[in-house]
This record gives sequence, C-alpha cells and structure tokens, in this order.
Amino acid sequence: MEKKFVFVSLILVLMIGLFSNSVFADIEDIKDITLSLVNQDPDPAITGDIVELRIGMENQGGVAAENLVLEVIPDYPFEEISGEGLVRDVGTIRAYQSGEDMKIVKFKLRVNKDATEGQYGLKIWEYEEGKREIFRTERTFSIDIQSRESAEIIYIDKVQLVPGRQTPMTFTINNVGSAPLRDLTFSWENEDDIVLPVGSDDTKYIKYIDIGESVELEYDVIADTNADPGLYKLDLHLTYEDPATGEEEEISTIAGIYVGGETDFDVAFSESSGTETSFSIANIGSNPAYSVSVIIPKQDGWRVSGSSSVIIGNLNKGDYTVATFTLQSAATRSSAQPVNRSSMTQEQLQELMRQRQAEQESNTVKVQIAYTDTMGRRNTIEKEVQVSIQSAITTTEEGVSSITDMRGFQGFQRNRPSFFSQYKWYIVGLVILVIIILGCVFYLKYRKEKLLNPKYKFKDLFRKKKKQT
Repeated sequence: MEKKFVFVSLILVLMIGLFSNSVFADIEDIKDITLSLVNQDPDPAITGDIVELRIGMENQGGVAAENLVLEVIPDYPFEEISGEGLVRDVGTIRAYQSGEDMKIVKFKLRVNKDATEGQYGLKIWEYEEGKREIFRTERTFSIDIQSRESAEIIYIDKVQLVPGRQTPMTFTINNVGSAPLRDLTFSWENEDDIVLPVGSDDTKYIKYIDIGESVELEYDVIADTNADPGLYKLDLHLTYEDPATGEEEEISTIAGIYVGGETDFDVAFSESSGTETSFSIANIGSNPAYSVSVIIPKQDGWRVSGSSSVIIGNLNKGDYTVATFTLQSAATRSSAQPVNRSSMTQEQLQELMRQRQAEQESNTVKVQIAYTDTMGRRNTIEKEVQVSIQSAITTTEEGVSSITDMRGFQGFQRNRPSFFSQYKWYIVGLVILVIIILGCVFYLKYRKEKLLNPKYKFKDLFRKKKKQT
C-alpha cells in the first residue's frame, strides 16, 4: 500500500513540473496586462462632486505591450467632465512591469447629484491603438458612492418691517442634497438688536428633512420703534452633522430686511368759517412721511372751489397740520335756490323738505392723503371724514323761502313764518277800529260838557280825567 502511494506522488510531482515549465515558457512569450483600482478620492465618492480614480496597469508577461490605450465608459451615475476626456494613451509597458513599478493612469469623473447611496460598476476598456473595434479587454470596477447632505436657507417671507408692529416672519430651510438631513439647528441674529424675536429665542431645532423637502420656521418679530429707516442685516446660521465625514457642517449666510416703509394718517374735521373748511391731518404711524399732499377728490354731494389739493410738506411720526379748502355741500347749493311756498301744496312742501333732509345726511367727505414713504414709494390713503352742516330757511315778504348757509355745516333748521307776519293786516285793522271807537266816545262826552258849559274845551276833558284819578 505504501509503495503505491509513493508511486502516485512521484507521478504528480513530475506532472506539476512539466506543467510549470510549460506555463513559464508560455508567459515568457506573451503580453499579460492586468488592471486594478489603486484608490479613489474621495472614498466614498460624493454625489454631485468629482471623483478621481487611479487605475494601476501591470504586465505579467515576458513581452512588452506597446501602444496601449485605456478608455472609461461612464454609465449612470458617472458623467464626463468637460475638458478631462475619457481616453488615455498609456504607451508602452515593459515586460514584467508590476508591483511598485506598475503604471498609474488617472481619470476624473463627476457623480450625478441625484444618485442614491450604494456601489456602482464603472467599465474600463483596454486595447491597442487602432484596434478598439477589433480586440479590447473590458474590466469593471466597483465604486462606492455616498449621498451628499446639503441644506440651504432659500426664502424669507418678509423683506420689510414696520417699527413697533409685531410681524410674523417665516424662514424656509430646503434640503437640496441627495440624502436626508437630521438634527439641524437654525438660528439668526441682528447685531444691532434692532430686530428681535418676540415670545421665543432665535434658535429652533429640526429633527428631519427628507430629500427635496423643506421646513418652515416661524417667528414673531418686532423692530425697534426708535429705529432709523434703513436696511438691516440678519446673520443666519444652520448646523448639521455630515454622516459621510462625521463632521459638523455649518451654513452661514446673511439676509437683508428693511425697517421702515409706510405710515398711516388720521383726518378729522377741524372748523368751517364762511365757505372755508379746515381738516386736521395727523401722522399716526411709525414712520415719517415725505412730500405730503391733501386732496379732495371728485365726489357726489361736494364741490371744491379753487384748488382741490394742498401740499403740506413732510410730516414726522406724531406730527399734525391743518389743510383748508373752499368746500361747498350739494345740500347748500340746492337749498340756495328760491322756492315759492305760496304756489306749492302741502304734499309738495313735505316732499321738498324730505329731499333737502336727504341731501344733508350726505355729510361724509372723502379726503385723500398722498405721500412718499421711507422706501421712496408714492402711496395714497383715502379717509372718510364726518363734517357737520348748519343752515336756516328764511322767507321773504313775497312768500319766497331760501336756506341761508350759517357756520360750519352743522345741521339745518326750518323757521316757520311768525304770527305777526301772517295776521298783521288784521291787527292793524283792529287797532284802527279801536282808535275810531275811542275817538267817538271822547267826542260825545265833549259835546255833552260843551252844552252845559260853553267855555268848556276839549283839553278840559283830560284834566277832569286826571282830577278824578
């Protein structure tokens, strides 16, 4: 048994020796090119970034390989970089050139920004110059790709704040990378402390933002009432951990927000003297107003004689001024027309008075305030102002009544004709009749006394009256 085992072993040794000599003899007579991925930078490759590949070329054969070419075939997610090219002329690799003496060939490719994490195959062709379509060798290397985490602050919904007014402001954080974002911290500040959050601090935390999604962070903010109008800087900060590197990433940027802008006005009826009506104009907002004009626009029920616009200049917040117009009410104009009451029935008189009363109820004047705000924009505010009307109805001797405009547009009264004006002729006739009767009584009494005493005179009648008294 042992003799058989020894015999078989000797036969195997002889066969291996013969095969080895044959192999070595074959290698000495051929070109044996091998390719390997030496390294990649970065490793893993990052989506959206450039990756550099170092391909090692060795010749295990005893014959030099000449006119060699390497070509990369960039399938998704790999993309060619403009100016880099996909083909490299390697030239000649000597016989048995390997190990530390291997030839290194570099390629640069871009990884598609929308690629997901994982391993992707990259094809490389090796062939002799001019024989690409005749004979080539294909190698496939596995490349690790890591998704990039990236965020940006893409939107602030407010670009203007009115001093002293609490205003909601929203910051939008968007995940523009190809990997989810986790455990983010967002904060903002204004180094001048002109703009500050109300009811919370300036830091908010975000647990998770998926790929392509966004998160809105809401704050209530207020600008200092004493702030000068102008543009103020907000410093924005966003931090998160990048799992590809394990390091904390920070995005710092700035945004501008304007403090100032529009204002508001209060308009009130001041006084009326004759045909002139005055209005008080007050800047009740938080910003100054420049080149202020007060305008009475065309409207039903009112008419302006002369200029309908008054320029009052600049008004700082809290300041006021007075604008005066020659203003006439439609009720005054229509009532100023004479009305012959004597020729009208009672129903017509009542209808006339109803019409005039309706005209007087239209005692609201539209007033416009045009001004330039602190941002240089021209704005117009319209206010409705209650005014008052006062007038009286007078009647002429011919029976014609009219309304006479009194002071300040404060209501309207109708004076009825007096008792004397209606019955004066009856009163005059009655007085004359009484005088005639008294005259007859005195005359008869005088005649009686004259008959008794011829020397009796008319004046003695009054003397007798005084003595009796």
